[in-house]
Amino acid sequence: MTTKDKILKESKAYLNAHGYGASSLYQVAQTIGISRGNLTYHIKDKEALLDLHLVELRHIHDQALVKSVSIPSWESLHAATTRFHEIQKDYAFIFFDKSVLSLPKVNTLIKSLRQENIRTQMSMINLSIQIGNMRPESINGVYHNISRIYWTISYSWLIERRFIEANEVSWDKLMWSMLLPHFTDKGLVSFREHFGEDYVEALGMRFDTYMSGLPSF
Repeated sequence: MTTKDKILKESKAYLNAHGYGASSLYQVAQTIGISRGNLTYHIKDKEALLDLHLVELRHIHDQALVKSVSIPSWESLHAATTRFHEIQKDYAFIFFDKSVLSLPKVNTLIKSLRQENIRTQMSMINLSIQIGNMRPESINGVYHNISRIYWTISYSWLIERRFIEANEVSWDKLMWSMLLPHFTDKGLVSFREHFGEDYVEALGMRFDTYMSGLPSF
């Protein structure tokens, strides 16, 4: 591991624990076990350190997404989204700090990731329409909106899951619940064959079950 790789790895852990705004290069250098002068030889200032993390984040994200593009399938998209959640954990000091998200270069990066994820989702829907598993869009904008919701669910899931009940379903089942009503009969048969009846029956709480637990009006 090079010195710069060590700086990136250990500074990321420090920034996740203490936050970007509250950290200084001197503190980062102490954590890594090198002098501030040695650190600034490799990293000019704290902004340059953030820049390096953003470049690394983008590279890791693109690697996760490339399979969804080169081998389009719902499984590869699921894998890419799962990896995105891991990336969010690894870079918590970026994704969960409003002051960092407001920085122009960070804001630009997240917008770019959003656009790419929405485009990938739309490509998957388009492929599903072409092979007869989904119906063509019947109301303008529905599929684009579903793709936007997919990103929103994916982006906010690590926060959302702190508040969900034990019996509530995971993010992937939320997504299927929005997509499946747009599947053709052929698509539904393929979905059941691929995932199995147990998975299909566990997509979420039945509406009548939910309503039965509410007080009468």
